[in-house]
Amino acid sequence: MNEFLQKKKGFRLMNDKKNTFDKCSHGGYISKLYLNNNQVVDINKDDIVILVGPNNAGKSRALYDIYQLCEKKMPTIVVKDLEIVKYDKNLDAFLKDLSEVKGCGKIDDRGDHTVYSGLNYSFNSYTISNYAGNTYYGNIRNLFVAYLNTLNRLTISNPANQVNRKGVKEHPIQIVASSGKYRKWLSLNFKNAFGKELIPFTQNGATIPLCIGEPVKLEGNFNDEQERQEAFAEILDTYDQVQNQGDGIKSFTGILLYLMIDYISTFLIDEPESFLHPPQATIMGRIIGKTLRNDQQAFISTHSEEIIKGILEVCPQRVKIIRITRNENCNSFSILDNNKFSEIWNDPLLKYSNIMTSLFHKDVVLCESDSDCKMYSIVERHLKEELGQYSETLFIHCNGKHRMGRIAKALKSLDIKVKLIPDIDVLNNENMFREIIEAFGLQWNSISKEYRIIVSNLHSSKESVNRNQFKTNVLSILDSSTKKELSGAEIKKINEELRIESKWESLKKYGVSALPRGDATASFETMNRQLQECGIYIVPVGELECFIRGVGSHGPDWTNKVLEQHSDLNDEVYDDIKKFIKEVCDI
Repeated sequence: MNEFLQKKKGFRLMNDKKNTFDKCSHGGYISKLYLNNNQVVDINKDDIVILVGPNNAGKSRALYDIYQLCEKKMPTIVVKDLEIVKYDKNLDAFLKDLSEVKGCGKIDDRGDHTVYSGLNYSFNSYTISNYAGNTYYGNIRNLFVAYLNTLNRLTISNPANQVNRKGVKEHPIQIVASSGKYRKWLSLNFKNAFGKELIPFTQNGATIPLCIGEPVKLEGNFNDEQERQEAFAEILDTYDQVQNQGDGIKSFTGILLYLMIDYISTFLIDEPESFLHPPQATIMGRIIGKTLRNDQQAFISTHSEEIIKGILEVCPQRVKIIRITRNENCNSFSILDNNKFSEIWNDPLLKYSNIMTSLFHKDVVLCESDSDCKMYSIVERHLKEELGQYSETLFIHCNGKHRMGRIAKALKSLDIKVKLIPDIDVLNNENMFREIIEAFGLQWNSISKEYRIIVSNLHSSKESVNRNQFKTNVLSILDSSTKKELSGAEIKKINEELRIESKWESLKKYGVSALPRGDATASFETMNRQLQECGIYIVPVGELECFIRGVGSHGPDWTNKVLEQHSDLNDEVYDDIKKFIKEVCDI
């Protein structure tokens, strides 16, 4: 029970920065981004803007451009300009409060001017006098804008200089060491990810390292406070310290230390998932979403669906997605605003799929099953490797045909390049097939004529059983044994002889070759060209397993058997699949 209460308490503290830390609005917020393709993106003061896209598309560069432009107008690459709305254009009162009340900044009176300094910033009174009339933040940028690249995150978790309790705290570790509410917030958020707490070691000497471990519980009686502190220090001496740990712990701690600084209004975080395992990345996403007040915004570059999902779990209404792609030197941007993204996230079908993964790939191919994805992706990667290329294509299974249209529509709303590989029997359900093609932007009336001709031929009366052939086959089964009673296997064989295979079953088994000659075949060819032009590639042999008929079974079993029996992907048995995937993936 105590453990439960502790976890509950920790969760509350993790969620209560808004209630525990400074509530006043300082600095300002970025209200507009001007992109290099002349798009303009409106940004809200509480937006969490997530920059996603394939590798080398320009996400990190966009983040750095924003950081540069917060200071002044200058040549940039991905983001050409921005607009800032300032909360308070008179900084004198704020800087005085920051120094004299909170003890987090230094004011140095040098006679003819005053120098203000603190974490990552230093500027003088001349700068302040120009602040109100400046479109950008100018030299005070680092007071209100935190740029958290990998280096910043790793180094800020190093031990801070020791400081008097009433002295100026220019480092977040110094704040942690002198304030219980900040110490508890930092420690319990860290514990959520790593199972242990953070304890500032104030008795270490000239510096204050952060120790990792359980809270120190001293037993026994002490003659005085000095003796008790010495005992406390001896225990902390045995604890691990953050600066000596791996980059994952240092990076995680570094982000927490920056998020703790409540006067910062804009956070720029480059790949917060770096060095973290997926569960820890999810926790980091939750912390970011819960910690940022409604007068704080963040721009996050990420390759991690866990980061996104963590943020979405706590504040989906604040999320704005900017997907960046690049073709040679030209960037393209897809904007998914807060309402639209919240709508997608609230759809259980999409929420619990791996749709978020598609945000980080160049192309997405939807398949019916996981085994389809496995085989097609293996072949696609092999073909790319032969060309000295690496795959940027994600294969997503839809767990059947019925979800294909819906998932395709969602991905299209994210402006993701989507293709679809359905088995040929997708034609056997008009409503489902229609939903799919309309999700790909194809009008039903453009193919309805051809579709009707195909279906009418396949729905014609079933073939009859040939009497003489049936008699011959049954006699062969009966003569194969001298036993008085028919076995179960024999009965099954006889029943199979009576079974009439529909043309739809033949189509699934043999593919396009099973279509009746004439109008049906011609109509399929016409329709198929239209489907492929918009990204729908019907399996020409019927279904995946029909590409290699020499291997029995179905689904995952079939895929595993094929790969075991034909481990060399240059084996000619793969020729037909390769040909098909080359068409689908433009290889």
